[in-house]
Amino acid sequence: MVVASKLLRKIKSAIIILKFLVENQSRFSKFLLASGLSTSAAFILYRLCLKYTRYTKNFPKCEPVTKKKVNPALNKQFFRELTYLCKIMFPNLFSKQSFLLFIHTLTLICRTFLSIYVAKLEGLLVRNIVQKNFLMFAKKLIQWLFIAIPATTCNSLIRYLESKLDLELKTQLVKRSHRFYFDKRVYYKIALKQSDECQVDQNLTEDIDKLTNLFVHLYSSLTKPLLDIILITATLIGLAKSKNVNYVVPSLMALVVIVLTGMLIRKISPKFGKMAADVAKQKGYLRFLYGRIQTNSEEIAFYSGEKTESNLVNDNFKLLKKKLELVHNNKFWYIIVEQFLLKYVWSAAGLSMISMPLLLSDKYSPKNQIKVEDEAVEISQRTEEFTMAKNLLSSGADAVERIMTSYKELTELTGFTRRVYEMFKLFENESQNSDIPIEIDSVMEPRIKLAPEDDDQTKSGVVYESDNLKSIIVENIRVETPNGEVIVPSLSLKIDHGMNLLITGPNGCGKSSLFRILSGLWTLKSGIIHRPKLKDMFYVPQRPYLAIGTLRDQIIYPDRVEDMVQKGIRDTDLMNIMEIVNLSNVVTREGGLDAISDWKDVLSGGEKQRLGLSRIFYHKPKFAFLDECTSAISIDVEGKIYHTAINDYKITLLTIAHRYTLWQYHNFILQFDGVGNWKFEELNNNLDNRLNLKQEKDKLEKILLTVPSSKERLEELCNILGESSIALE
Repeated sequence: MVVASKLLRKIKSAIIILKFLVENQSRFSKFLLASGLSTSAAFILYRLCLKYTRYTKNFPKCEPVTKKKVNPALNKQFFRELTYLCKIMFPNLFSKQSFLLFIHTLTLICRTFLSIYVAKLEGLLVRNIVQKNFLMFAKKLIQWLFIAIPATTCNSLIRYLESKLDLELKTQLVKRSHRFYFDKRVYYKIALKQSDECQVDQNLTEDIDKLTNLFVHLYSSLTKPLLDIILITATLIGLAKSKNVNYVVPSLMALVVIVLTGMLIRKISPKFGKMAADVAKQKGYLRFLYGRIQTNSEEIAFYSGEKTESNLVNDNFKLLKKKLELVHNNKFWYIIVEQFLLKYVWSAAGLSMISMPLLLSDKYSPKNQIKVEDEAVEISQRTEEFTMAKNLLSSGADAVERIMTSYKELTELTGFTRRVYEMFKLFENESQNSDIPIEIDSVMEPRIKLAPEDDDQTKSGVVYESDNLKSIIVENIRVETPNGEVIVPSLSLKIDHGMNLLITGPNGCGKSSLFRILSGLWTLKSGIIHRPKLKDMFYVPQRPYLAIGTLRDQIIYPDRVEDMVQKGIRDTDLMNIMEIVNLSNVVTREGGLDAISDWKDVLSGGEKQRLGLSRIFYHKPKFAFLDECTSAISIDVEGKIYHTAINDYKITLLTIAHRYTLWQYHNFILQFDGVGNWKFEELNNNLDNRLNLKQEKDKLEKILLTVPSSKERLEELCNILGESSIALE
């Protein structure tokens, strides 16, 4: 209470001093004193807000923690990134997007001139009201209603052109991103490094959408206000000159107020750009978690992992909630300061600017004697000028306010610009790092090197491909994963057409990795590969990909119906293929080849694998890579498919399999031992011996698996009988 009473006494003393200072002062001195007090109050408010921002600099980071990056901000890097994206959005000066932007700019200019004209017209309306001139008032009112038609049309056209331009810019970005994304299997390389730092689905949808929305909206929010400020300022100066009124002091006052408030708002503004980018990243990671649950829903259900997945999702949602709460809290106090400065401080400054010519000019001083007959005209003229100046100044203040408030959106634009720019750079880098096979016209017969040599081509990794080549030749290649793990240091072999190869070995020994390198999915780090064109090689995984579309689309994938017709293949040919893989009943059951369904849920595991194998009979490649793709197929159907592919379609099969029933369909075998060694030999000469050895191995494994349980039971019996056993000694 004592402190409060002391503070109250100080406030009363300050009011008395201010009252003493104000009394007996001229109008101009009072005005200067009020300006000084307002400036002091703004400075104090600035210091308080600056002190508050210190507590809002720590923004929660996205989980998991990654390497530190430069936060997006209004700097040279942002303008470089935006320039890069603008070159994509506006391909050239005469593009459709540039034309829409030009029309949009013209519409904004027209709207500015209409605003000035309407302000002058409203001044004339007020003048006629004061003069009680009914006819002129009615004439100007009708004129005002007529001008409303182009004004409303112009407003609607601005919104229409904004949405149209937004759609066109979005289309340009999406087209360019799709061209990179689906070129040179960039989508696969990005999927290998998929993480919360690489949220392509978020970038391609939400980030591009928000980027173009903010860009177009900011263009309108900045271009029209700038035009308004220029034209309105010129109009007001012209009005002041026509009345011989000093316009320098009001102009300087407006400039000082705008600069000071602008500096204050920029200084206290939170880092909305970083916040927007961080929130978008967290949303993308949460979407990634939901998609991961959808993809692995069956496995999670088998393990009853709902609680673990729920905790993971809830924790990340709580983190997103904290980020959004911090954004809302920062916006709350920021909007308070912004509205106080831009509405009330500017309104006070605007009223002072309008009143200064009237209050300080000798022309309008009551000391001057004015004739009675001229008093009404003087009052109406003064009212007209005040109304027109007030409307113009209000429009100018609104324009400056829109520019100031656009700063927050501009900082948000920096965040989305950074994310979309990084996405395009990632696409470009992955596209440039892709291996481009060297096409050769003639068949090259390279020498198979059994040991690596110091050769530049061998060290860097080179791939040759040709339509005439009927062999896959591997020279001293290093089987290495994308993350740099070496599985096989050196591998050399030659697979001619007709050499059906069986590939065996423990898990993680490099079987599937070899297929990925031969198909060009993984970069060849070392060695030389000679292969046919990719259209002559076809890969069938253990879990075949089922596309969206008809049953026909599943058989001919990745071809389309137009490609099928161009190749001269008919539905009867597809039915023959379905007969080979024993899926004729599926065609009947689902309602024909035109049936559309969610095939990954409709078909069983064996039906999916057989449908995947049907594609090799449609595409008829020279070589087919079969990666354990018959594990869910019965032995008899499996044998029929292999026999037809080898004997009727003359397809050379490279098979990864553990079933020894498939050995009879292969004449060569490649064995990996799991520690980097390998053995390549002919299988036909000792096939029977291998089958016998395989059966003996299986029997011994079954016997040895029962040894621990038999030993425990023997110990239990010895304890019960009180005897010993030779087997336990």
